[in-house]
Order: sequence, then structure tokens, then C-alpha cells
Amino acid sequence: MKKMMFFLLLTLAAAASPAWCQEASSAQQWAPLIAKLTLGLSLSLGLAGSAIGLVISFQALLAGGEENFYKNIAVALMPSTQGIYGMVIFFTNLGALSADPQTVAGKAAIASVILMISAVYQGIVCAAGIKSIQEGRNTLGNALVAGAMPETYAVFALVMTFILK
Repeated sequence: MKKMMFFLLLTLAAAASPAWCQEASSAQQWAPLIAKLTLGLSLSLGLAGSAIGLVISFQALLAGGEENFYKNIAVALMPSTQGIYGMVIFFTNLGALSADPQTVAGKAAIASVILMISAVYQGIVCAAGIKSIQEGRNTLGNALVAGAMPETYAVFALVMTFILK
């Protein structure tokens, strides 16, 4: 039994010996990986925020019945744009991953939070606008304007990703 344990330890030591001889990884080797993960997370959060916002607004849309569906569809679709902005941020920053990964990670991290939060709250605002329209008030214009307010911050986040260097 002792010989078997000794042989097992010797085999593990021999297998691990190249790892003992390697240098510690520098931050430059990890930066592109972290930037890729952050960029992917940014896209995921933008898409998830849009999905949540759409669920909220479409629940209000579907509660109004078939006769109000097409009249209010534009308001219900408003939260979908943050997912599109997330895709734009993702594809426009792919080329800079190896050249400037820290900036890409910073841009993506900032934008991801703003895109998700604005999409969710835009869905809530749009649902309230849809409910107002369904109650017989002539508020389609008001619902579109109110729904556009959270959108402006998503647009600001998108624009900042182009401005930050």
C-alpha cells in the first residue's frame, strides 16, 4: 500500500512539474479574457433587460384584448432597443479586445448596467402607458414620450461607448 501511495505521489509530482517551472501570469495575459467576459456579460444583460421589459409591456398589451393589440404595439415594443444597443456595443468593440482590453471592459461594464436597468423600467413605464390607453384616455403620444425617457439613458450609454477612449 505504501509503495502504491509513493508511486501515485511520484506520478502526480512528475505530471505537475512543468507547472512549477512556469512564471506567474501577468495582468496583460488576463486582460483580454476579462474584457471578453465583460463584453459578453454586457451583451447578455442588455438582451436580458430587453426581454424583461418586453415581458412587462406585453403583459399589459395582452390584458387589453385583441381590439387594442395593434393600436398599442409600438409602445409595447419600446424596451427591445436596449438589446440592439448591447449588440452594437459588442460588435463595435470586438476589434479593440487585443489592443485596449481595459477600455473595452470598462465600456462594457458601464453600459451593461445602464442597458438592463433602463430596459426593465422602460417596460414598466410602457405598461402604464398601455393601461392608460386601454382605459379610454387618448394618451398614445404621452405613452410614447414617457416610454422614451428611460430610452434616453440607454442612448447616452451607447454614445459614451463611442466617446470613451
